This record gives sequence, C-alpha cells and structure tokens, in this order.
Amino acid sequence: MMRMLRFLLVVAPAVGLLQLCLMPGSGNALPLFARKYSFQCTQCHMAFPRLNAFGMKFRQNGYRLDGEKGKAPWDEKEFPLSLVGNVGIQYLNAEENDTTGAGGRVHASTTSFVQNAVEFHTAGTLAENITFHFDNGFANGAGGTLESGMAFVQFDDVAKNGAMNIKAGIYDAEIPYLADSRKTTLNGYINPVTLDGQGVELNGMKSTWTYAVGLNNSERTTGKAGATSLNNLENWYGWLMKDVKGGQLVSGRVWMDRQDPRVADKTASNHLMAQVSAYLNKARWAVIPGYTYESFEDVPKTSGTGTGTMTLNGGLLEALMFVDPSSRWLITGRYEIRHVGTSDVVAQKGDDTQTELNLSCFLNPNAKIALDWTHATFKLHNAIEDNLTEPVADEVQLYAHLGY
Repeated sequence: MMRMLRFLLVVAPAVGLLQLCLMPGSGNALPLFARKYSFQCTQCHMAFPRLNAFGMKFRQNGYRLDGEKGKAPWDEKEFPLSLVGNVGIQYLNAEENDTTGAGGRVHASTTSFVQNAVEFHTAGTLAENITFHFDNGFANGAGGTLESGMAFVQFDDVAKNGAMNIKAGIYDAEIPYLADSRKTTLNGYINPVTLDGQGVELNGMKSTWTYAVGLNNSERTTGKAGATSLNNLENWYGWLMKDVKGGQLVSGRVWMDRQDPRVADKTASNHLMAQVSAYLNKARWAVIPGYTYESFEDVPKTSGTGTGTMTLNGGLLEALMFVDPSSRWLITGRYEIRHVGTSDVVAQKGDDTQTELNLSCFLNPNAKIALDWTHATFKLHNAIEDNLTEPVADEVQLYAHLGY
C-alpha cells in the first residue's frame, strides 16, 4: 500500500505536467529585458537560458541595443528584477569506498524533493554607458543561507562602439556560449568552464572578434613562510572568440591561478589552464566540442623526494536539439572526461567522467519541466584532488525550472 502511495505521489504530478506540455504553448512570459523591450524570450535565447547570437551581442554590449546609451533604472517603466526558481523530485544512487576499515564498497540510494535554486537578479544600465548586474540566491534551495553572487559595474564604450569596456567587481569570467549559468542541463560541468572573477576586466567586440582580459583575486590564504602580507590580486586570464561564419564560433582561453604554496620556500604554486572550444549551430540545434589542458606545479612525487608538475587533459562534447518544429521539446546530451596526464606525481591514476542526458519541455520560452539523468565517476587521486572514496553516482531528477 505504501509503495503504491509513493508511486502515485511521483507519477501524478508527472502526468499533469506532461498534459501541460501537450497543450498549445504561450509566448507571453517575458522576463527582465524581454519585458523591457517587449521582445519574446527567443529573441535572445536559443533555449532558455542558453543565448543565441543576438543575446550574446546584447550581453556584450552592456544589456543595450545597438545605438542605445542607457539610462537609470528609475527612469524605466518598471524596476529590472528577475527571479529564477528550480524544484524537483530526485532519485540518487551512490557508491563509494568504505572508509571505516571494513573494505569493499558502500551503496546508498535516496528519493527526495529538492529545491535546486532560488535566485534574484537585477541588471541593466545605471546611466549613459554604465552597466550593472547584481544577483544572489539561497544555498541548497530556500532553506539555505542567502549568498551573494555577481556584483559588478561596467563602463561601456571606453573605446568607440564597444571596442573596449571596463568591468570591475565580482562576476563570472566565462565564454558566452560555454557557461555553468547558461547550461540546459541540471548539473554543471566537471571541467573548469566558469571562472570566479573578482577584480577588473577589459572586454570588447570589434567586427567578428570578441575578447576579454582580466586581473583577479586568487583564493590563496597563505604565502611564503615568514611573509607579513598577502597580495591576492594576482590571477590573470584572457580569451578570444571569433565568428568564423554566420554565428559559428571558435574561442581560446588561458587562465593562471596562483594557489597556496605546496613547498615551503615559494610564495605560491601555479595552476595553468588552456582551453579551446567551438559553438556550431543552426536554428534548432547546437554542438559544443571543447578541450582543456591543466597543469599544477609543486605536486609531491609518489616515489622518492621532490616535486613535479601534474597535468590533466579534459574533453567535452555537448549537443542540444529541438525535436519538434515549434521548439518545445529539447534534448541535451553531454559527455566529459578529466584524465591524468602525468604519472610520477599521482598515487593512483583514474579519470573523472560525467555523462548527462536531459529532456525538457518548454511550457513557454521561459519555463520548462525536464527529466535529467546524470552518471558521474570521480577517481582522480592526487595531492590536488584527493578523492579517496572514489564515488560513483547516478542521479535522476524530474524538475520544473522558471525564470521571470
């Protein structure tokens, strides 16, 4: 009897949501900038929240249309405020090494209702040629602690027509088409895609080129033994994106992260990342291949004395496609791997992998229900990423996602 009751509690909402998906759609839900300009959400998004070419240009241009200078929020018809919510029912099956000394593997499975996100965003222009963005959200859903997110101001058109802008504050340093905040799946990437920016960035667009270079705070908490000061404004990055033909994009990015020293006589140990990726797309589909190279300095060797450099090679292939002409049903698939490339500093070799499949039904362009499956293994074991338990997890979640 209890099993039947649990089954009905899960299936009944799913059937109701499926009926909504089969009903005729509406394009009336217009969030933030779409409300401001009386656009449909599909003006800027291929599939919410992933941006199309128009949306990328609008974002890069400081949330302004071509030729627009910008004005204060209180001069608008309504204050620019947006809400993002995500709630679902989750089934999680996990196994990991037994750390109690008994040996073997430990298995556990749970089914629960989860609130994945509750976020508030405000963004737009403060004055002529000045852009702002602030957001915050609750950690682990509405029951968690309210945490701050992005908080930055950008001075636009320092060089003519957006050739150079200056951004300062806390922001996501990311490629416009490859970002954790823009994914159409439930879970994020395991390769470093979105970098935490806390500092200053120069960015701009000229013809078919878009670029950004930045100097940011590191997350170091210690330095060289005996040092009396700690300078965190020491991470740097740069990326360059090219529109090679009609919205087909390729990009390269380099990032240097200075970490807490792993040897006593150094101020910091470096983590270098180099990444190349592409965005190949048509009206109803997109494919994103990517490769990431990482190196970590001063990693203790597993045999003998001294340190060496550990390298990781990461691969990514993501594809998404609307399966119907009305662009209501979206399938997204993604496979990622992070592979150990150096053996003399690794106690146990292994790969981190993640496979994710997502089927979404858009009730309108800015609200969807989705069924998501993720299989993840984490086996990298070294001085940098110490996964002693080697967890393996399968997650299935039926959830609703809304942006307003």
